[in-house]
Amino acid sequence: MIFRAKRSLSIRKMTIHCSQKITVFVFMFIFLQSGSFMGSEAVADSTSGLPGITDSDMGEKKADFLLGKPKRFFGLHTGIFFPQADSDIFDMVTGELTLEKSDFRAWDFGLDLGFDLHEKVDLVFHYDYSEQSKDSEFRDFVDEQDLPITQNTSLSLKSITAGIKYSLKPPGRQLGEYAWLPSRIVPFVEGGVGFLYNSFKQSGDFVDSETLEIFRAYLKSSGWTETLYLGGGTDIYLLKNMYLTLDLRYSWASDGLDEDFLGFDDIDLDGLRVTAGICWHF
Repeated sequence: MIFRAKRSLSIRKMTIHCSQKITVFVFMFIFLQSGSFMGSEAVADSTSGLPGITDSDMGEKKADFLLGKPKRFFGLHTGIFFPQADSDIFDMVTGELTLEKSDFRAWDFGLDLGFDLHEKVDLVFHYDYSEQSKDSEFRDFVDEQDLPITQNTSLSLKSITAGIKYSLKPPGRQLGEYAWLPSRIVPFVEGGVGFLYNSFKQSGDFVDSETLEIFRAYLKSSGWTETLYLGGGTDIYLLKNMYLTLDLRYSWASDGLDEDFLGFDDIDLDGLRVTAGICWHF
């Protein structure tokens, strides 16, 4: 079947990339909020029976205390992944199909696990999963019945990373022999490395650039690759053992495409991940 050009070509919408603005805003919000509360700490509800607690401790704002400094934490988070999508495979699908690079933004879900190494240093592990699937059609061509030539494109990512988290202020302080009082706000920076599984798929109807024929196909490229990330955020104490964690991480990765996409350069898998989650320290 041969396609023919649409009689009236639609003007391509201008792509609005706002990930950089979101990055700046979130960074400013997290660290301005952190600075506003820097130095404010929680103290015990009833500490008169614990040795080593002074009258000044009793005069501070009351809050729960913990029996000893937590040595590990576990958390769940969700947010949005903003892919950079700066490679020729994305240029092709956004140039020929009714897709924009912003269409590959996706919800991110993950797990966090950490272990105390030092007063302000933790070993952290992250698992993240995101997937986006979009329907599209050729921008400038239809089939013999004047119907759109349609297909579906999807990108899914799964990453497992290990890194170091450094708190910019002490996460708490010891009072007496037993009581440990968590800080209200603890900003942090972190970085690490890991592995990323990526899957880029297309299915539907396509046009042969040489014969100008429409054909049906299922195209896929997947595999594991290395990844590196840097980021920061804030831990906010909510109640006993529970924290709200605001996290912002930028990751770098790329991978070669399989033979279904022969002739294309490596796929760009860089992106910004903005998440919020709940962590339990114990």
